[in-house]
Amino acid sequence: MDIIKNYMTFNMMKSSILIIANGPSTLDNQFGDIIDTFDNVARINNYKTSNFENCIGSKTTIWFNGANKKLTPRPEFEGKIVVFVPYEILNKKEKDVIERTPKRLKLSPDRYDLISKEKMKSYENIANVKRPTTGLNSIMWSLENYEKIFIHGFDFFLTGKEHYYDSNFKKKIANLRIVGTANKHDNIGERDFVKSLLKQNRLIKLSDYINKGK
Repeated sequence: MDIIKNYMTFNMMKSSILIIANGPSTLDNQFGDIIDTFDNVARINNYKTSNFENCIGSKTTIWFNGANKKLTPRPEFEGKIVVFVPYEILNKKEKDVIERTPKRLKLSPDRYDLISKEKMKSYENIANVKRPTTGLNSIMWSLENYEKIFIHGFDFFLTGKEHYYDSNFKKKIANLRIVGTANKHDNIGERDFVKSLLKQNRLIKLSDYINKGK
């Protein structure tokens, strides 16, 4: 496909990364083939690609996660793994976090990078957001490590609390919750901060990039 070839040269540069979040909007477009042309494709927490390849591709080279209780381990994952545990937890229970993370990931400590509490605090300060989501932390980390950061599927739980891979039943339950995981985070604050980064051209929305290239 010509449209895919148009993206190959730039996307293969190691200085760029595409972060795919878990919002339902990831299924609004069939970007899968283009996504797979990116050299660095990062996904978050309990992402799934099986049966969603047409929309979000299949490649995953970086796994961002929060090592939380509900995280599905991926002991077979061979790419880079970056773990973001909230500062407030690290500050109180750093030793416990260091000890339990290998068990939750089912991986030895040399297989992942656990971001320090000092760095996690700096992310909060820069974004002016308390307890950022794994998604926002992944953006903050990428800003330090890549020249070009593309994002896709960041919905900030503002229209619902479901993920694109949830079953219809689970989506209904998630959206009926008054108190849930997303309520621990400042979703509006995160959205506004990401909007400011987009305005400064420090981030690029995948949909804008694709539509501009057509």
